[in-house]
Amino acid sequence: MGLWRDKTRKDWCYSFQYQTQTYAGRGFKTKAEARTAREERRKLVKGQKIETGMAYSEAVNLYLDHAQKAFTSETYKYKKYVYSQLWLFMKEFDFPMHEITTPMLKAYLDTRHSNNNFNVHRRELSALFTYARDILEVITTHPLRKIKKLPHQVRSKTIPRESDIVKLIQAADPETDERDLLLTVLHTLARIDEILKLTWDDINFEKRLLSKWTRKSGDSSPKEIRVNINDELYDVLWNRWQNREQDTWVFYNQTTKTRYLKRPKFMKGLCKRAGIPPMGFHTLRHFMSSLLDDNPKISTKTIQKILGHASKRTTEIYLHELDGSIETAMDSISGKFSID
Repeated sequence: MGLWRDKTRKDWCYSFQYQTQTYAGRGFKTKAEARTAREERRKLVKGQKIETGMAYSEAVNLYLDHAQKAFTSETYKYKKYVYSQLWLFMKEFDFPMHEITTPMLKAYLDTRHSNNNFNVHRRELSALFTYARDILEVITTHPLRKIKKLPHQVRSKTIPRESDIVKLIQAADPETDERDLLLTVLHTLARIDEILKLTWDDINFEKRLLSKWTRKSGDSSPKEIRVNINDELYDVLWNRWQNREQDTWVFYNQTTKTRYLKRPKFMKGLCKRAGIPPMGFHTLRHFMSSLLDDNPKISTKTIQKILGHASKRTTEIYLHELDGSIETAMDSISGKFSID
């Protein structure tokens, strides 16, 4: 950055930074000309104003249109909630985006009830302002750039006992889809929304492969994750295929014959009937990952692929260093919870 002479073209050049942007010029005969041009350009840049006065509400709506396509429904709803909270904090005044300042956002974040909540709201607001800067091009500086994350304590994951999982399966009604759904979640280590989106096109009985789709793999685009179908899961899926009442969804609402968007009461009711402490579907992923910890043939990288984690660090929250393959991993849990 500064002034220099290009030895090839034999002219003088300049460059400088202003608010994270780099500006440059070349073609000057002398160093003095380059310096003068740089200072004039610097004054011009500092005097520039945002040409657009896009309001906060408009920027939010445009970003949410993008978010609805790019993220899960739960993520979309939470983003919408965060932006509505800032709207209320601003007393429903529709500020132009470039007038929303760092101190204003810091004051809002300081109203959050915990460090973790502060960080989550900071993350979602940062996504909005990044979109406004890079895609909408209605701001030149990022007002959250100087607001740092706060330290917060990460709660340790509670892994249920194997006996509780057995009770859970025993309590699941085999006459409905309860037991099939539970076993499919356990044997694929999938998120519940990935299971509810399963179609028969995602099941290859001949090659014994199941394709689950995730958006939590580092970017917002859908990514296919293939896992091997072990013997127990094969029996579950083949039985559902043989007795299906429609040809699209693996799991569906028996009344409407369309897929479930979510199953919010499933685990709560099942845990109550089983007489065990309440847990969610995500706890089952942690439990099954911990089982794989006992197999010395399975690597962290393999488990990372099965879980659909973009980061190895996320996977290491679930289990320890191992070594092996996906097929070995899936076979190792086959028959683990067979109920006669």
